[in-house]
Amino acid sequence: MADLSRCPRCGSALLQPLRSRPVPDVGMLVDLRCPECFAWMQETCSRAELAALDRSQAASREALVGAYEQSIAESMALLADCLAAALALDLVDADDFARPQS
Repeated sequence: MADLSRCPRCGSALLQPLRSRPVPDVGMLVDLRCPECFAWMQETCSRAELAALDRSQAASREALVGAYEQSIAESMALLADCLAAALALDLVDADDFARPQS
């Protein structure tokens, strides 16, 4: 049974499967890469283990996208607050949005 949750070299939880191929009577042979220590390895595992790795990576991807979207929303809200303050202080007018004359 392969441990696809951590890099055996550095312990990173970010193992990336690159490709897999069936091995008769054994399971799947998977090429893995660690993005932190750049180790490359091959592991033999079952389809169930590959499915578990895929689910784990999908959950991590969802968390990353959620954090990214929250960061964008917070940034846009802060920019809107800055624009509102500039408008309230009469620091911005229509000329600031005019096309530059050539």
